[in-house]
Amino acid sequence: MKAAFVKPGGNFEVSECPTPEPGQGEVVVKVAYCGICGSDIHMLDVGLLPSGCIIGHEMSGYIAAVGGGVEGWNEGDPAAVLPIDPCFSCEPCKNGHTQLCSEGFNRSYGLGVNPGGFGQYMLVKPSMLYRVPEGLNMKTAALNEPWAVAMHGVDMLGLKNSALVLVMGAGPIGIMCIYALKSAGVTDIYVSEPDKYRADKAAEAGVKEVIDPTVDQPGDAIQGGAGRAPDYVIDCAGTESSIQDAIAIVGTRSVVVVLGVHMGTASLIPLICLAKEVQLNFSFGYNYREFGDSLKLLAKGAVDPEVVISDVMPLSEIGQAFKMLRGTGRTKILIYCQAV
Repeated sequence: MKAAFVKPGGNFEVSECPTPEPGQGEVVVKVAYCGICGSDIHMLDVGLLPSGCIIGHEMSGYIAAVGGGVEGWNEGDPAAVLPIDPCFSCEPCKNGHTQLCSEGFNRSYGLGVNPGGFGQYMLVKPSMLYRVPEGLNMKTAALNEPWAVAMHGVDMLGLKNSALVLVMGAGPIGIMCIYALKSAGVTDIYVSEPDKYRADKAAEAGVKEVIDPTVDQPGDAIQGGAGRAPDYVIDCAGTESSIQDAIAIVGTRSVVVVLGVHMGTASLIPLICLAKEVQLNFSFGYNYREFGDSLKLLAKGAVDPEVVISDVMPLSEIGQAFKMLRGTGRTKILIYCQAV
């Protein structure tokens, strides 16, 4: 098979390697699509990924081979792949927070440890597989991982009636948050986004207003239009100042949830938090149940994939795809892993 291997300097080399064979209790997935996540770019840029690894953790595919002792899966079955094999025995797992599994990093797939989805085949455990509902195409199924991230983040808001929400950043997660908010019944959704392409996509997803923060201060714009500050802010921007910006914009006794990944330090003025009694939450991934629930909602049309996906590119062009995402005018790029 062919796979994209990380090389020094954040580059990729697509080359041949042995096709995995399933052992006892293992399954081989023929990867259809694997999405590029913003965290993939962040980890590459700061040198967190070892040379020679296969990344990619937003996968859909078909069962290619089943090892001994595996039940319920047959060759050709469509599946979305959870990129972690939770231990189910540590305290977080026993409490339902499998995304915080004590052994999570070593049991993760596509994050620099176990090989991920930027290859034609990958070896997984059956506990990582979720059957793709009938009628859901594999491109859309590959969106389930970021969709579950957005669903979990919105759940952490603790939404109440008549909520007014600001989403900071209209990248793939930000746009997914719009759909998650709409699924939760929220209608007063504002978005802050400077990139015109992404701003247009946010508008297409259906929001009250998209604000260009290089032109207007989002807090002032919302106050002018809605007559009050947001009850909730979701930080999907992941910049050095975005957490402080979110705290400054949100109203009193309100909630900020941080979803954006920033690899450096971030500024925070505790006095502002205290004076407004702001609740600040950080959201990481999703749990085992939420991954399945989000897949069901995806199958019901909760997300418009045409809004989220800007490009589909072959595995052979993965390096170019990463370069494109470091620029502007793109949202989610899916890699079609069988095209080499």
